[in-house]
Amino acid sequence: MKTYKREIVEREIHTLESIACDVCKKVIQNKDFVEFDEIVSIEFIGGYGSVFGDGEQVSIDMCQDCFKEILGEFVTTFYVGD
Repeated sequence: MKTYKREIVEREIHTLESIACDVCKKVIQNKDFVEFDEIVSIEFIGGYGSVFGDGEQVSIDMCQDCFKEILGEFVTTFYVGD
């Protein structure tokens, strides 16, 4: 059996307010939840022999319009609804 105690902890938190597309520079606010949810963010660390450099952190944020324009022809889509 698990027993929990309740604690109130005060701490500083960071809330993401906006993201700027690294391609077109459009700033998307988190309150624009439709556009905000469609941002594509990619982050990784380059491995041995990476064209970006071994151990280099690589990241990009793209709005859905830039993502579609640049990579759309390579994307496979399918409907996952009901």
